Amino acid sequence: MKEEKSKYILEWIRKLSEIRPELGNFAICPYASTANFIILEEKLRKIRPRVGWDVVIYVVEDDHDEDFLYSMVDDYNRTYKKYKFIADHRKSNTKINGVPTSNGKYNLVLCQSRKELTEARTKLAKTDYYKCWDKKYLEDVLEDDLPVVNIHIQPELD
Repeated sequence: MKEEKSKYILEWIRKLSEIRPELGNFAICPYASTANFIILEEKLRKIRPRVGWDVVIYVVEDDHDEDFLYSMVDDYNRTYKKYKFIADHRKSNTKINGVPTSNGKYNLVLCQSRKELTEARTKLAKTDYYKCWDKKYLEDVLEDDLPVVNIHIQPELD
């Protein structure tokens, strides 16, 4: 992988880890700075889970449109039940309370243990972490974990 891509993604991870007043003094991803991760360049059709990492960040081809990238990620999530694949399309404009969450330059697919991700989300739900998230973004990001997290945050959303 080109050093430029790796540097850019490492800087994005640093930004995900910054404490943000707009997010109730939470980071976009409170676990990003401590996660054991690897960044790999790979063809979208060839990615797979890898043991030994909290998160595998795959940099995939830039020529895939958003629909295709998300469709492939959905297929991976159906195929590998113990893992959660999350797409970040280079042109997506995702935000939490006005704070950009996407890397904005490369097509990425993140892969991590579904069990560990659900546990982390459950811990965060017991804090005010999700308070700044709008309901649609919660649904889009949490997907299958929404009911688990909702138990803790539903009274705040009502």
